[in-house]
Amino acid sequence: MGNLTLTTKNNYGYTAISNIFISSFVPEANGEFVKVYLYLLHLISTGNSNISISLLADTFNQTEADIMRALRYWDKLNVISLTFAGNNDSLSNITINDFSSDNRAASTTKADFNNTTFPETAKLASSAAIAPTVPAAPSYNISEGPKHVEPSSMQYSAEKISELNSDENFSMLLYVIESYLGRPLSIKETNAIVYFYDSLDFSIELIDYLFEYCVEHNKKSINYIEKVALAWADKGIHTVTEAKEEVSNHTDSVYQIMKAFGISNRDPGQHERAMISKWADTYCFDTDIIIEACNRTIKAIHQPSFEYADTILSKWKSSNITTMADIKKDDAAYAASSNSKTRYQSSAKTGSTKFNNFQQRDKKSDDWYNSLLSNNN
Repeated sequence: MGNLTLTTKNNYGYTAISNIFISSFVPEANGEFVKVYLYLLHLISTGNSNISISLLADTFNQTEADIMRALRYWDKLNVISLTFAGNNDSLSNITINDFSSDNRAASTTKADFNNTTFPETAKLASSAAIAPTVPAAPSYNISEGPKHVEPSSMQYSAEKISELNSDENFSMLLYVIESYLGRPLSIKETNAIVYFYDSLDFSIELIDYLFEYCVEHNKKSINYIEKVALAWADKGIHTVTEAKEEVSNHTDSVYQIMKAFGISNRDPGQHERAMISKWADTYCFDTDIIIEACNRTIKAIHQPSFEYADTILSKWKSSNITTMADIKKDDAAYAASSNSKTRYQSSAKTGSTKFNNFQQRDKKSDDWYNSLLSNNN
C-alpha cells in the first residue's frame, strides 16, 4: 500500500502538541490517559480554565478515580505537575510541563488550573474521589476449592522485588495502588501484590481493578483485598470483564434478594440477573420492595420462584405501588374487600338455611295434620 498524505483545511482552533510527547510518551501510554492529557492542552489553548475532576470524568464517561489515575500517571512521568493543598490534601493546581530535547520535562508552563478550578477538590488520601455514601462492600466467602497460603505472609527476596520493579508496568501498578491507598505500600501489601501477579497469574489490569474496587467500597485492609483476590482465583477469574461480572453478582441488593429466596450456595443465573435488573432498573423498585415480594413468594408456594415474584411485582407496578406504605394500604384494602365479600356470602347462606328450615317445618306440620285426619277416619 502506498504512502498517505495527511492534509488539513483548518486554519483556526489549533492545539499545539509536543513532538517529543508524541514520539516518547504516546506509544507506551494508556489511550485513556492520552485523551485526558490532550484535553488539558485543548482547554489551555482555548483559554478555558473552568474545569473540575467531575467535569473531566463526565466528558470522557469515566469515573473520577479514572481521571485521577491518568493525572497521576502523567505526574509521575513529569509530563504534568500536580499540587495538593488544604487540610484534606486536595488537588488545587495542574501544571502543564514543557519538554527538553532529552525527552524529559525541563521547564514548566503554569496552567491556569488552580485551587479555584477544583471546587470539590478530590482527596489525595483516597485518590478515587469516594462519595460520602459508600456502597456496601459484599461479603466474599471462599468456597471449598484450591487452598491458598495467606498472600501477605509470603516472603520474597529483594532480588525478586527488584526484578519486578524493573518492569515499568509493574512499577506503575505499585504507584497507582499507593495513590488509591493514599500512602506508601507496606511490606505485607507488596508481598500480596507480588503473589497476585506471580502465583495467581493476575494481570496488571486485574490487580489494578481489584484495588480500585475495594478502595471505592472503603475496604483498604490487605486482609479483605486478598480475600477477594483468592475468591476470584478459585472461580477462575483472570480478566477485568469476568471480575466485573462477579462483582455484579455480589452487590448488596443482589445478595439480599438471593438470601430472601434462601439461595446462598450459588450466584444468580443469567435469567435471574435479568429479572433482578428488571425489578430494580425498569420498575425502579427499592430493594426492600423486591425482598417483600420474595418473602410473599416463599410464603405462598414454599419455594423460590423468580417468575412468581415477578407476577407480584408486576401487579404492584401496574397499581403504582412504590413504597412499603403503599403495600400496607393495598393489603388493607384487599382485606376489607375480602371481609365484605365473606359477610355477604355468609348472610346469603344463612338466609337460605332459614328458608329451608321453614319449608322443612311446614312439611312436618302437614304430615302430622294428615295423620290426625287419618286416625279420625
